[in-house]
Amino acid sequence: MFSADSDYHSLELSIARNPHDSRRVMPDVEAKHRRLLDVGCGAGQTLIGCNLSTDVFAVGLDNDHSALSLGRQFSAGIDFVSGQGETLPFRNESFDLVICRVALPYMHISRALSEMSRVTAPGGDLWLVLHPLSLTVKELGTNIVRLQPKAGVYRLWVMLNGLALHLLGRQWSWPVDPHRYESSQTNKSIKRALLAAGFDRVQISRGNHFVVTATKRAA
Repeated sequence: MFSADSDYHSLELSIARNPHDSRRVMPDVEAKHRRLLDVGCGAGQTLIGCNLSTDVFAVGLDNDHSALSLGRQFSAGIDFVSGQGETLPFRNESFDLVICRVALPYMHISRALSEMSRVTAPGGDLWLVLHPLSLTVKELGTNIVRLQPKAGVYRLWVMLNGLALHLLGRQWSWPVDPHRYESSQTNKSIKRALLAAGFDRVQISRGNHFVVTATKRAA
């Protein structure tokens, strides 16, 4: 039923469970984090890899129904919910930690961050893994080498969207699909968007992964 998608998610799960894998990137879950939300969770690999205690309430949200079904097979300790990052189906201040690993780049950034802020309790934390411009440039180079003009045009649009986000704090949907968003992020663009959404104490790491953490401002 899941075939190639199942293989992909199974690989992601094995990476999340292996602390020695250089591709692994995980949030710091502290004792104060009793209610967790993973936006764009896939099959819940990141939450599973956190090895959460049984008294922690963990929710994974994604719009891929097949991934959610597979996640329910992977773990019975996570509540899997179908939904969009820009319209989270949760009450205000429902979570102490919200995570989003390489899913935010495919959303409308300001809307999604506004929603993440809304469902995060004051003093709660946010953990993001993003796409740097270098990744989009690399993908564009691959499209050119492989003579993939349509994919190349799309990558150029992603780059321009990232540039608009960096310079203007704005982004646009893909002209062919008004519901489709994608952009690369910069330190400047993500910090500005986080501050506008109600977060502060923004920390950015650009090692093996583009990781950003922030804290919801207290009321």
